[in-house]
This record gives sequence, structure tokens and C-alpha cells, in this order.
Amino acid sequence: MTPDSENLAVWVVTADGLTQALKLVAAFPGMTLHVSQNLLPCSAPCVSFRRLADSVAERFSLFRGHVFIMAVGIVVRVIAPCLTTKTRDPAVVVLDDSGRYVISLLSGHIGGGNRLTDAIARKLQATSVITTATDLHQAPAIDVIAVDHDLVIENPGLIKIVSMAFLNHTPVGLHDPYHLLDHLPELQDMIPVDISGQTPPISAMSPMVAVDDRLMQAGPRCLMLRPATLIAGMGCNRNTPADEIQAFLIARLQEFRLSLHSLKCIATIDIKSDESGLLEAADRLHIPLRFFTREELDAVESIPSPSEIVKKYIGVSSVCEAAAILASNRGKIIVPKQISPNVTLAIARTVFISSD
Repeated sequence: MTPDSENLAVWVVTADGLTQALKLVAAFPGMTLHVSQNLLPCSAPCVSFRRLADSVAERFSLFRGHVFIMAVGIVVRVIAPCLTTKTRDPAVVVLDDSGRYVISLLSGHIGGGNRLTDAIARKLQATSVITTATDLHQAPAIDVIAVDHDLVIENPGLIKIVSMAFLNHTPVGLHDPYHLLDHLPELQDMIPVDISGQTPPISAMSPMVAVDDRLMQAGPRCLMLRPATLIAGMGCNRNTPADEIQAFLIARLQEFRLSLHSLKCIATIDIKSDESGLLEAADRLHIPLRFFTREELDAVESIPSPSEIVKKYIGVSSVCEAAAILASNRGKIIVPKQISPNVTLAIARTVFISSD
């Protein structure tokens, strides 16, 4: 996806570059303009810097995309110390200060650099320069498809294997039991595969893509894409430590062979909105929390494991299972209530898909 304008930084070091930058800021409101002190005063709101490398190092991770209006060689040297991983680096686009060429330099697929490059080229009537092979040969870009469908790429190192198979017209298997991708026209040539049953038979060494929230044995050339399909309904005693909550959640996911990467949110009752351990555990895992009122939870029917004790002390017969059902859009409980001395947990799968 193309980064939002509000999450884009523009960097300029020359007067001609500033001319192009002002056009960009006008075309993409919300961009943060970074200007060399030598170019001040500036006619638009900006952040000034004395030394480009120092300022980029300080602010690189604050934005989802950067547009540098300068020579490519300068940009390569400046951003090199800031780079981390393929899935985390922001998009980097380079524009020459005459506004003729827009080059997608980094994170063209996952970071949205290619789309940003094309968008800038259209606005400035410049030439878009895209060098990623899948785009040039009109082959499926599995990392872009994953981002567009909110799928977490679990083993990004295998993206290149799948991409090379597409480019070489080598058969690629697709394990997609919930039919999240198999309807896409660009993936129609993929071979339907059930990893658990190997149907139809396909070598474990063949490149494959698996779209599933379950942990399973997959071949060494299987790219795992995790959909956000699981909801953890949770309850806990007051002042339960985050370590205990987090450990119980992860252990139960592993026990029931479910991927943490597919966990969409943690749901609970609203009286837990100030529960520090729960808040900290969710923050550590980068998983949002959803809260429901007693009335909402009490209206849920067909609770698998209602509790009279919970009803007596909290006013509802279920917290974890009812919250999981509500947050999953009335989905199916696939892990019934699990109990530890201080934590309860149930897991539901969202209703828009069905398990095989």
C-alpha cells in the first residue's frame, strides 16, 4: 500500500530540489519537508537540518516513506546505516532535482515504494523508474499481495524463492483452505495444495505459499502467510502480571497449534480497561485490545462454558468466551475456555472464513 502522506518525509539539499519539494508538498498534503539550513528561509513549513546523514539517522524510522530529491549515490550512503530488514524498512524514493526521473530505491513492494514512485511520477509528469523483476515481467508479487490482504509474512526470506518461481514459470503450490487468495486472477496458475494431506501430491522441495492461521509441517520452500483471523478472549484476576498473561496466551496457542502472527486482537470486559498486566502484555505483543460491556457480553447466546462464579462476582456468565465470540463477529470458538490460577482464555476464529 502507498504510505499515507502524513507518514512521508521529503529531503532536499539544493535550491532546485526545494522547487521540486514544494510541488510535492502541494500535491501530497501532510508530507514533512526536511530542508538544509543553507536553504532557509523556506516558504513552507519545514524541519531544518545541518548535516543530512545525522538527521536521517535520527528520523529514518519515524516515517513509512522517504523521498530524497538528490543524487542516488548520496541517498545510498546516507540510508545504508539505517537499514534493518525487508519487512520493516520504510519505502525510499529518489527524485532528481530537475524533476525528470522518480526512482524506487528501497522497499518497493512491502513498503509501497513502487506505488509511491508511480504516484509521484503522475503528479509531477515525470518518468517512473521501477527495477523490481516481478513488475517488469508482470509476474505476481507475492509480498505486495500479502500486504494488500493484511497477511503477515512469517518467513520473508522465502519471498525471493516464490518470486523466482513465478518469473521462471515454475509451478508454485498454494495452500489456502480459507480461500483468501485463490480467487485472485494473477494466482490462477498456482497448484492447489493441502499441506496436511499433500493433495495433489507435490514435492516438499517445490516452492509453495501457505495462507493459514494454524501451525503445521511445511516444506523448507514454503512461504507462510498469516491471516489476522484469531481472537483471544481473556479474563484475569486483578493485578495479574503481564509475564503470566503473556506466557499463558503463547503456551495455549502453541498447544492448539495456532500462530501468534494470526492473532488479531485480545478481547475482554470493559472493567479490565485499566488492568496494567493485560495492557502491558498486549502492548508487548503489538496486539490491540477490545473491551465489551457487561450488557454486550451477557447478550451472547450458546456460551460453551458458562460460569456461575463469574456471574456472581462480575455479573456475566462468561468473559473470555463471550468476548472472543463478539470480537470475531460471532465466529466459532476453536479453543474453549482454558483456565490457570489467574487467567482465563478462549480463542475464536473470525466468521468470514470457515475451517476445513
